[in-house]
Amino acid sequence: MREILTPVVHQATRQTTVSECMELMSSKRVRHLPVMEGDRVVGIVSIGDLVNWIIRAQKSEIDQLQAYIAGAYPA
Repeated sequence: MREILTPVVHQATRQTTVSECMELMSSKRVRHLPVMEGDRVVGIVSIGDLVNWIIRAQKSEIDQLQAYIAGAYPA
């Protein structure tokens, strides 16, 4: 089994940004990152989680810009 495992486990913390996770996952070619708090795993983030978050954030921004253009943006 160790022939196929990653020798170094790359990790994130709760303070690691989405952009930092994307960069780390892309550069190290990994699909999952354990989220650590000290020496304890508190979660796992996947590339799919990050992509979904980015899509939702972009949709929200597009919706806000369309509302602003249409004059419906709250003051």
